[in-house]
Amino acid sequence: MPPILSRLFLGCTIVAIGAGVLLGAPKLKHMAARGWGQYQEPAPVGPEEERVRQLVLGDQPIEMRFTGLFEYFANGFVRHAARDYSRVQYGGMGSRAGYAMDGLEGFARTAPLLAAWIYSGHDAAVGGPGGGRTSERLAMLRAGILGGVDPHSSAYWGDIRDQDQRIVEAADVARVLWLTRASIWDKLDREQKHMICAWLLAGARAQTPASNWMLFPVVISVVLASLAPDNASRDQLLQRAHQVFTDYKQYYLDYGWFYDRPHGVDFYNAWGITYDLFWIHTVDPAFEPDFVVAALEKSADLTQHLISPQGIPIMGRSICYRTAVPVPLVAATFLDPGKFPAGRAMRGLDVVWRYFVANGSLRDGALTQGYFKADPRLLDRYSGSGSCHWGLRSLVLAFMHPAGDQFWSAPQEPLPVEESDYRLDLAKLGWMVEGRRASGEIIITIPQNYADVSTIDEYSWATRVKESFVRKPLRPGNHEVKYESRHYSSAAPFPFKN
Repeated sequence: MPPILSRLFLGCTIVAIGAGVLLGAPKLKHMAARGWGQYQEPAPVGPEEERVRQLVLGDQPIEMRFTGLFEYFANGFVRHAARDYSRVQYGGMGSRAGYAMDGLEGFARTAPLLAAWIYSGHDAAVGGPGGGRTSERLAMLRAGILGGVDPHSSAYWGDIRDQDQRIVEAADVARVLWLTRASIWDKLDREQKHMICAWLLAGARAQTPASNWMLFPVVISVVLASLAPDNASRDQLLQRAHQVFTDYKQYYLDYGWFYDRPHGVDFYNAWGITYDLFWIHTVDPAFEPDFVVAALEKSADLTQHLISPQGIPIMGRSICYRTAVPVPLVAATFLDPGKFPAGRAMRGLDVVWRYFVANGSLRDGALTQGYFKADPRLLDRYSGSGSCHWGLRSLVLAFMHPAGDQFWSAPQEPLPVEESDYRLDLAKLGWMVEGRRASGEIIITIPQNYADVSTIDEYSWATRVKESFVRKPLRPGNHEVKYESRHYSSAAPFPFKN
């Protein structure tokens, strides 16, 4: 660029910056409160990631390999936690909800993994000072929850209001309490229990979008009813939970999957909806059991046809939850063992985690914010540094099985794509799914989509500069490549050109 043009460009840039600062001055206090400047880049991939990679991709028994995965995420939780453990601030890109909410997500979405490990007695079973580790982990979870629900604490997570992200995270906090009820809940005093119930009750009663969000108050309600059966509001809670669930069932399509507003059918059915149905049934087996159990079994049957050792025909939003795709398979192992074998679930769980670990999905004690490595082009604006740990949900369910359980020792059974070719016409979902045994490829065809979308909006330098002024994510939505392509193949994650 000629010198005169360079000076002109620099001058215009300075003017633009000055104008932006002046125009944005009234919002600076609000922006600072959102903590935009506090986000940190994750530490580089190092020896720990390589050690876990070699372990997961090795040939040791799966329980030993997955124990290494657990320790990796448990150590990351401790390393990134605030001193009071109420928030876990992982490195990475921020969400539109802000730094504090991302920290709550970091706690709420990782803590169930620690709680499941404790619930099934794994610390005592794997050797070494298990009791010490268990007590330390329980102390962290206890401190994090009590600080987070205390309105007089600087660690307070904030009041839960209608349409609030805290409703989502409250459901995971409820799961942690249920899993550790004998070690944490039963040992709390009356005032502490009241404080927790007050915070969770707000989540159970809050209004939500008409989507998978409707299940979060139901989960919270059944957990509260189980923890405090003598609470005067118990019957009212369960009555409202049944009403909300009845309203939610209008979105049921078939095969255990639901239409999820606003986008339609996607993998939220695997890592979100089926997961919540599992928890509703586990905590309260009498809660509409015929519908819930049938949906769980059908979801497992469908999902096994979407997993290959060569990948997943991924599509839709929130793809950083990708390692939770096997959730329906693992959930089904808690039902009638004759209908869905543990060996099939173990195969799905194993190949998914092998696939993503092999492709660089671990960094700095956490899952990366992308499909493989971090990728701003595919990270939704509502996703922050702690969001992606919904991807741990498949491990949460796996580690609810005790150490040495038949689940861990069951011989792996091949996935459908490893056995034969198949074609599923899922008319009510608007999908056709094909599996090709010879190549291991799985293809989703969406007939209502007329052409393949092969381009993707980039996360440009101009967008990065603008973000630094408005102090919120402006990452591209890329809705077309996520939902509007005719074909999605396991052989090419999203049908776009890199």
